[in-house]
Amino acid sequence: MKRFFATVRDLTAPAESSDPLILNRRTQRLSIWEGSLWAVLWGFGETYIAPFALFLNAGNLAMAFVGTGPVLIAALAQLTGSALLDRVGRRLPIILTGFAVQAASYLPLFILPVLLPAGGIPVLLTAVTVCFFFSGLAVPSWMSLMGDVVGPADRGRYFSNRTRIAMYTMLTSMLLAGAIINQWEISGHPVTGFGFLFGTACLARFISIFFMRRHYDTPLQKTQEKAYFSFLDFVRATPKSNFAKFTFTVALMNGTTQIASPFFAVYMLRDMHWSYLHFTVNMVAFLLSQTLFVRWWGALSDRHGNRAILVATSCLLPVLPLFWIFSTNYLVLLLAQVVSGATWSGFNLAASNFVYDAVTPIKRARAFSYYNVINGLFSVAGGMLIGATIAEHAPAAFKLGTIQVTLISSLPVVFIVSSIARALAAWVMLPQFREVRAAEPISTMRILWRLGVGQPLFGQAGEFIRRYAPSNSQEK
Repeated sequence: MKRFFATVRDLTAPAESSDPLILNRRTQRLSIWEGSLWAVLWGFGETYIAPFALFLNAGNLAMAFVGTGPVLIAALAQLTGSALLDRVGRRLPIILTGFAVQAASYLPLFILPVLLPAGGIPVLLTAVTVCFFFSGLAVPSWMSLMGDVVGPADRGRYFSNRTRIAMYTMLTSMLLAGAIINQWEISGHPVTGFGFLFGTACLARFISIFFMRRHYDTPLQKTQEKAYFSFLDFVRATPKSNFAKFTFTVALMNGTTQIASPFFAVYMLRDMHWSYLHFTVNMVAFLLSQTLFVRWWGALSDRHGNRAILVATSCLLPVLPLFWIFSTNYLVLLLAQVVSGATWSGFNLAASNFVYDAVTPIKRARAFSYYNVINGLFSVAGGMLIGATIAEHAPAAFKLGTIQVTLISSLPVVFIVSSIARALAAWVMLPQFREVRAAEPISTMRILWRLGVGQPLFGQAGEFIRRYAPSNSQEK
């Protein structure tokens, strides 16, 4: 424990050296701590915003906003953050401001809805908007700073290690938060439990500022004029631009997914009456599955290209909501989350890598911002315009000929619509764009067969055995 606090004191103290190489290495260590504290914020805070909204009796439209609004809000904030960075010329002030306001927003997010129950939902949605806007505002500056601090030769190793540590912290935080809120619910004081969770999230983000403020903010290079292109230019180029076609393909897949995504928490907690602990374990299964499968998808995309991964995973995405239509068994739906995590880890990784492959470095930040905005717009349209409308008006009981069908609620209808929409989006949009780098061809069925027989898990087990099994060989 003394060593732990000594490390913290050393990292948060003013730097003693002015050597850029030493400062960069120190900043890399600081960023791992900062990322771990963000993971605590995520596990205690972001994960439980939707359950808290449901606890406040939020309607379908409000739940759709909680599930999809932050995507668009953060994307629009990134555009603002990019423009602000060009004007300010320094990154740390923008990052620290974004972190501080994000942390502070968790206090009114909890306190005001409890003190003002009549206006609880509008206050909650306002706090969520502020939280994610200022979080997104810091992203361009943070990406710019870390891109300078971590050299190209070290990025793969460093960021994979940082992500691995953050994901394990997320898993631990989520499980701990689930146990805490479940215990407070059993004792009859869930409000206190939510207060403890959001207070912990707020504290974790404020502590992360102490690590962030010691980052080495290298001199910022000016963006070249030729790198600029407007959002309208980007949209107009769609018929001829392979990247724009890819962007709208991913956006449509995400939009059709968001028809259902905001309502899974509602279905679990309100309709199936799961405890907060059951809800948390289900979410942990999704996250853990992503962690286990992502390395396999990465190796596959390096060899066979990102488009092949996008096509294969898009064949599975329409199937995922069907688990929730045909079963309410907890173990079956736990399996559904494992399959979902495995699928989305491949889709999201391939989509992210495609951006790096398809866009030149000088245009990458702006292109990625436009990519996020379009994804945000489609996500909000899917969740708030389509999903919420169906959830509000679809019947929970109806006849199919002579057969009477009675559902738990209208939400299975939302899941069916999302499944059909995902299949149509994949069928129409995937042929529209091409792979942008040389890759070894592979059929979609071959990828799905490898996934189905458990090749990713056998590979992980083999690596674990090779790394940790004791050697039986003896020196001669």
